[in-house]
Amino acid sequence: METIVSEAAPVLAADRIEEDHELLISVAARLNRTSQMLLASLPVPLTFRQYRTLSRVIGGYTSLSQLAKRGNLSLPTVSENVDGLVKRGLMTTTASESDRRAIVLHVTDAGREAAAAGEAALKDFTSALLAELAPDRRADLQDSLRVVYGAATTYFVQNVQAR
Repeated sequence: METIVSEAAPVLAADRIEEDHELLISVAARLNRTSQMLLASLPVPLTFRQYRTLSRVIGGYTSLSQLAKRGNLSLPTVSENVDGLVKRGLMTTTASESDRRAIVLHVTDAGREAAAAGEAALKDFTSALLAELAPDRRADLQDSLRVVYGAATTYFVQNVQAR
């Protein structure tokens, strides 16, 4: 059996991905695992969810409900994630001035540095993946991925509403 060898792992020719569903799921899984590995290897290790939470709070999503809605997550899930980031000194919380029952999320300087390191690592990873892709093929890939992402989002929302 022919073997294709890469530095990461050997891939048997019989294992080549030929179906669209296999390709989409395999690419998503590989990108997810590699992103998790990169973020975990940073000086301040992060999970992908922690990285996204820090990035979103930096971007203006400063309440648990905003984060839950943006990430299609439950409030307890977001609260647990934020609690972990607060314990690590990457975020702080304060009571809202307009609603004392609500809290406002803030990213600390250490959290900003961790998020910036995560963003740099993920950008480097993306650049390495796309380095040999011609500009016109990159534009086609971006257009195609936007269509797939939109369809996946629509499918997700419809199935959440149906439950």
